[in-house]
Amino acid sequence: MLWVALLIDSQSRSIQAQITIGGTLVDTSTVISGIDIPWTIIWGPDNHIWMTERFGRVSRVNPQTGQQQVLLTLSDCQASGESGLLGMALHPSFADTPWVYLVYTYLTGSSIRERLVRYNYNETAGQLTTPEILLNDIPGNTTHNGSRLLFLPDRSLLMTTGDAQIQSAPLSTQQLPGKVLRMLPDGSVPADNPFPGNLVYTFGHRNAQGMFLHPLNGKVYISEHGPTTDDEVNVLAPGGNYGWPTVAGYCDQPTEIQYCAQNNVREPIIAWTPTIAPAGMMWYNHSSLPVFRNKILLTTLKNARLYVLSLQNDTGAVVSEVQYLTNWYGRLRDVCSDPAGNLYLATNGNSWSNTQPFTHRIVKIAPRNTTSVPTDPDATQKLNINPNPFTSETRVEVPAEWIGRTLEWMEPTGRIVATQSIEQEIFHPKMTSMASGIYFVRVNNTRSIIKIQINNR
Repeated sequence: MLWVALLIDSQSRSIQAQITIGGTLVDTSTVISGIDIPWTIIWGPDNHIWMTERFGRVSRVNPQTGQQQVLLTLSDCQASGESGLLGMALHPSFADTPWVYLVYTYLTGSSIRERLVRYNYNETAGQLTTPEILLNDIPGNTTHNGSRLLFLPDRSLLMTTGDAQIQSAPLSTQQLPGKVLRMLPDGSVPADNPFPGNLVYTFGHRNAQGMFLHPLNGKVYISEHGPTTDDEVNVLAPGGNYGWPTVAGYCDQPTEIQYCAQNNVREPIIAWTPTIAPAGMMWYNHSSLPVFRNKILLTTLKNARLYVLSLQNDTGAVVSEVQYLTNWYGRLRDVCSDPAGNLYLATNGNSWSNTQPFTHRIVKIAPRNTTSVPTDPDATQKLNINPNPFTSETRVEVPAEWIGRTLEWMEPTGRIVATQSIEQEIFHPKMTSMASGIYFVRVNNTRSIIKIQINNR
């Protein structure tokens, strides 16, 4: 259920509103506007939103001020129809290996092609530099280019490719369109890929534009555009055949049933007819928005709303579907969250053809009065910090099982400003020269959060 408590601008819904989602009162606000098709948004390790815009621009956006720092504008990006700058991923060890991976389309003569490029983030210069092409000359088109990127825990990289309107490609493991590819960080083929010496991880896809790793079951989920029927969410299995173009959606037509039986086709966990144009997706496991907790969040373009999918624990089947924010912000392209559980939505305008460029935005949805880090009322039973406000005598007490974890100091925005390894049950925190103010203290991988005040010292 979504209930509007206050709406300042009822026509554009572009300023700020206070609404209720599933019983939680939230504030909605615009982080940044005047951008052009933000295709990928990622909450970065620097507590900024990393964003690609389809015309070829990569930026960091300060979520508090909306300030946009442009890191790169591609000179050879071909953006027409659905093509352009698409997927982005940051290396899992970004602090030590500041690599940024981008997928974009370009022209070879009059032909649209797609490539994967790795850049180095130069923080001092505020630029992406030293590009290295990892994959090149992938067939592209004005539509059906994919492309999402996702690092797995083993540091291999997944990349979705659309079928580029080549009907013969998706079911051929010798062609790259219509696939999920798996590679090492340098673009080479992992030794344990399902087809030896081949980047293909799964095949038979049409146009996958969303992908995430489930943190509990370790499986990868993708959202996939169907034709005029059968948009899908699929769970990836190495070497799996997902049927396109012979099969659309479930194996429920006579010709599909026969093909599926003969080729071990993987069916989606949910499919939609009429189509909804599913795009970005994520797993939400924070307590700030309880109605979304431990569910799939899926943005949609055609239906212009946020889908929330609940999974059955033992089978992984979709057991419920609820829709929110219908036509509230127009077409929704992507979604991410910050450490405090606030959501960020990338809007995609009101039309497929982008008739109003540079009018899109990133919207923040934050629980009312918990737009900063939420506190855990039971935290003091496990995490004890006294005295508070902070003095030179302040000490931290934690249970023995937390030794080896990390103590994190955060601003109310959720930005981590200092960390300390926990080496014993009772210790004095090693403070950096933080300014006076209110902070939150958290132990990683727990829900224990304590609010603490630092005065001038």
